[in-house]
Amino acid sequence: MQYSENPNFSRPIIVVSRCLGFANCRYDGKIIPSPFIEHMKPFVEFIDVCPECDIGLGVPREPIFIIDNGDRKLIQQATDLNITENMQKFSRSYLDKLEDFDAFILKSKSPSCGLGTTKVFKNPDDDKPLHNKGNGLFAEAVLSNYSDIPVIDEKDILDPLLRDHFLIRTFSLASFREVSLSGKIHSLIEYHTKNKLLFMAYNKQIMAAMGDIIANRDILPVEDVYENYLSLLLHILSSPAGTGSTVNALMHAFGYFSRHLTAAEKFSFIRKLQQYREDSSFIFELRKWFLSCAHKFNVQYLSEQTFFYPYPEELSGSFQIV
Repeated sequence: MQYSENPNFSRPIIVVSRCLGFANCRYDGKIIPSPFIEHMKPFVEFIDVCPECDIGLGVPREPIFIIDNGDRKLIQQATDLNITENMQKFSRSYLDKLEDFDAFILKSKSPSCGLGTTKVFKNPDDDKPLHNKGNGLFAEAVLSNYSDIPVIDEKDILDPLLRDHFLIRTFSLASFREVSLSGKIHSLIEYHTKNKLLFMAYNKQIMAAMGDIIANRDILPVEDVYENYLSLLLHILSSPAGTGSTVNALMHAFGYFSRHLTAAEKFSFIRKLQQYREDSSFIFELRKWFLSCAHKFNVQYLSEQTFFYPYPEELSGSFQIV
């Protein structure tokens, strides 16, 4: 089973920091190349944003800093300008106006967009920061308003496993968004069925609860069914799948074709599981192996499971930054 045989993926909508390859809007007038974000463009729709430019700061501009001496502020020290209120007002307004979107990719270390990587100073004229684990003000608003939505920065997305979890969440939400447009229960059933092993790898109990929602024994309106299902979908994907639960899902899938394997082939599979337990990044090889077995033994159910192709292969752990 080759990835080219997989059905088309829904196209996620991702809000991205504009300086990451979209415009020369960094404070020093530069653009920050991001090879992976560039590589994503054929597969996603980007909405770029630069909070600093969008509140009227020019390019180039004097740097801005987060100051926290009991009262957290965003300061442009060179101009003695306090832009805290402007940034907070912009963030609220921008996020309120956003409609369809599935994820955010933000600029690390930025006083507006940083995600736990931004320098925080006690006083404007300090040379050394209190720490470098702050959130930018725009990023803080994103995390506060959309705590269940995938958010990552351009540094963490280069880590294969962090990227994997981010992309699983993002493409799963994009697919759900597309399915929800139908407003049909049978469309939701199809979505749940093809994601069943993926959800099992994340949390088997929540997966079962999602199935109960679809069963709709209380005969709720379809809109309520979708809303309740989305709540659990966001919850089940909020944390990376554990090694143990992933192994359980793999063992469940293995049962679909294990009778066709020799003793030596079964032993080889056990060794693959051990490799995965020792190195989580081996999941990428396991996915390919399962898809090849599904094709070889004509197991259509496995061939259709997103567990083995949660997003386009071109974006997988095998991608190398040149």
